[in-house]
Amino acid sequence: MQQKKPKPDALSVEERALFRDSVAGARPLEQDKIPPVVRRSKQKRLPTAAAELSAQKLFFFSDEYEAITDTSGSLSYVQQGDDPMLAGRLRRGELEPQVVLDLHGMTANEAKTQLAGLLDYCQQQQFNCACVVHGKGLGILARKVPNWLVQHPNVRAFHTAPKTWGKHGALLLLLKINQSNEQQFRELPAAGRR
Repeated sequence: MQQKKPKPDALSVEERALFRDSVAGARPLEQDKIPPVVRRSKQKRLPTAAAELSAQKLFFFSDEYEAITDTSGSLSYVQQGDDPMLAGRLRRGELEPQVVLDLHGMTANEAKTQLAGLLDYCQQQQFNCACVVHGKGLGILARKVPNWLVQHPNVRAFHTAPKTWGKHGALLLLLKINQSNEQQFRELPAAGRR
């Protein structure tokens, strides 16, 4: 049988006495009742009530539905029965987004929830143009986002964003809003129509 070697971290009698002498008179710290700081992620999240509301809006988005399969080039979509020139106006940058949603670093489920929240927010705020930045990365969101948007009844058109808004890593959307604002959109000044 082998002899057990003493543990290298075991303290000798002298070391223990030295430790007791050095901490003699020390008293426990009093609790200052300040709660620890909770570190939040850098991603912007919807408030809880808005997140619950957007979860109710997810029924528009099916992951199995694939209307658009090739995302390598420019993407263009105009809702059936709408003006086919809308996608061209988005492509040329004639319409500037009133809100931008950045989906970088999100999972598909998080992105879907955030996208539903964005569409609901645009409806509430009467915004008719938005930009969704999905990034390039592995291409997962680049494939899913257009397929989700095609399914939503309030999406009139979308096109790959111009370079100033993210090019192939983003989409510009044109959304339906209430009738009075929609007429205002159609009556844009000629200078905005290039």
